[in-house]
Amino acid sequence: MSQNLITAGVIDPRQIPLDQIRQQVASFLKIPLQQIEHIECWQHQIWVKLVESRAKFISYRSLPLWIDQGLTTILRCTNRPELDRIGEILRAERDWYEENEMPQAVQPWREAWAKQAQQLREEDERLQPFRAHQQAGVEWYAAWERILRCCQDCAGLKHLAPEIQRQSQEFIDLPDVTEAMQRLWSDRWKELSEAIA
Repeated sequence: MSQNLITAGVIDPRQIPLDQIRQQVASFLKIPLQQIEHIECWQHQIWVKLVESRAKFISYRSLPLWIDQGLTTILRCTNRPELDRIGEILRAERDWYEENEMPQAVQPWREAWAKQAQQLREEDERLQPFRAHQQAGVEWYAAWERILRCCQDCAGLKHLAPEIQRQSQEFIDLPDVTEAMQRLWSDRWKELSEAIA
């Protein structure tokens, strides 16, 4: 089942300022603000009581704030899977606008989504070498962890220290990896020292 911005938890109508809703409802209905006697924000629509008239229901989608909320959501996406998920939700939203003969209303979403997708792609390409370096650091640590576990005495451990120190220079820009390696070596030294005592 397709989701919309509310059912997906992207928009919470209770978080939208009532004054903003009131002004946009008045603009949508082409009436002065004073003509609105009472307004209630329900989960999926707005109930509007007009002065000396009946109440009306208005869809949130009829108001500019809905498009604005969608734009804000697109711009908050920090990774491609998240952006793709929002894209699926916005496709369902687009259907509503097309059924109500307002397809141009979602054009800002299309443009923002394409721009955000491009920025995320460029960011991913820019970070790819660093991620590869991080992965190499993790693999280097894991390999030494296996080696140090096989080491059976402090003399052998001490013999490995200069090589570990030399290799760790390659990962000096990854303090998590180098600090973890120092802790690993120290912990293993302590284990072997206590085993002898």
